[in-house]
Amino acid sequence: MLKIPGREAALTAAFAERYVLSLVYLYFAWVEFHVVWLIWPVSSGAGFVGISRHLIALLLNFFVGILLLLSRRIAVPPQKLKDILVPLATSFFNLTYNTIHWFPASVQKSLCPSGWQTPLAVSGLLLGVIGSAVALWGILYLGRSFGVFVVVRKVIFGGPYQWVRHPMYLGYVGMLAGLILANFSVAYFTLVPIHIGLLLYRGRLEETRLSEYSAEYQEYRKRTGFIFPRLRRPALDTPEAV
Repeated sequence: MLKIPGREAALTAAFAERYVLSLVYLYFAWVEFHVVWLIWPVSSGAGFVGISRHLIALLLNFFVGILLLLSRRIAVPPQKLKDILVPLATSFFNLTYNTIHWFPASVQKSLCPSGWQTPLAVSGLLLGVIGSAVALWGILYLGRSFGVFVVVRKVIFGGPYQWVRHPMYLGYVGMLAGLILANFSVAYFTLVPIHIGLLLYRGRLEETRLSEYSAEYQEYRKRTGFIFPRLRRPALDTPEAV
């Protein structure tokens, strides 16, 4: 895998994360706010499912943008190109859902009977709300240690991180599962697994990098789940981090 050509390029990427990506996310939040402002007064019933998706996107984009602006200084910048490219692909993959209306009508059409569409839409909405709450909890608890690129900052072990190493991804998986239920079409069955795959791959990259620089994180990995809590924690010789 190609390495980033020089420390200056790595630091430039870190600068772009704070001062460019943060503004991109805040712009996305503004776009979602504008959409909600326009369609809320004229929506009702099933239309609320669509609004909820925009509200969730509004909250997530807003908090991500703010936390990127306030993020802690990077202890170790991105070391390889994939530490930048994979997170970027993961972060902006959600834009592909905006292109579904260009897909053939046959792959946009719901696969479930009409009588099941409303119950599935409501279930998807509930799952999306729960998933977004979990993701926001992880983002806010991470606070200034939050970032997009694979870098090393202060590691957080408290809050939801005492049970799973990636509570944000757990929330995102819940949101994406809700998206599938609400739409139940070939288009979403195709795009969502790719999105989840990118999330999980990015998480593994992050864990590899943190383990290289933190023995404490190596022990932390042994007693916590990746994105789902472990039903049974292994016994360790070393004391748990507080």
